Amino acid sequence: MTQSAVEVRGWSIDGFRSFWGKPDLSVIPLIYQVCTDDIVGHWPRPIGLVRGAKAYVPVIDAILRTCPNLSLSVVDYVRTDDVHIVHWSATGTGRDGPMEFHGVDRMKTTADGRVCENYIFCDHPFFADVAAKINAHASARTEAMQHPVVTAANEGLALSG
Repeated sequence: MTQSAVEVRGWSIDGFRSFWGKPDLSVIPLIYQVCTDDIVGHWPRPIGLVRGAKAYVPVIDAILRTCPNLSLSVVDYVRTDDVHIVHWSATGTGRDGPMEFHGVDRMKTTADGRVCENYIFCDHPFFADVAAKINAHASARTEAMQHPVVTAANEGLALSG
């Protein structure tokens, strides 16, 4: 998905095909432009309910970091006004080797074409691996906040006592 495609069109089935056909981590920040700040994502368990773009977009990042060669192809697409339903087929390499599974995204878009709600239906265990990656990242971030980096000035104070 090119930057101009995201900025000009908002969400589209062509953009979905382009991005998920060969995902690129460098494009992840552009996803903020195709979803609303208050997007609600209903991800497969154990990820579950995610509210807001600052929580939603990192799930997509975790999906691609969990399976860097993930690729989705569109099997079927239906649209009615502001509701888009995409039946997709995914392939990639999981922790146990090659994997293939199907799912459905049911998205609702705003008048300007941005996604404000997404239900992702899929029961593949891959999403448990994604949840584990999200939790590991959150734990590492919490750990870093609890143990701030010691600065040279702090080291000097600790030594003079």
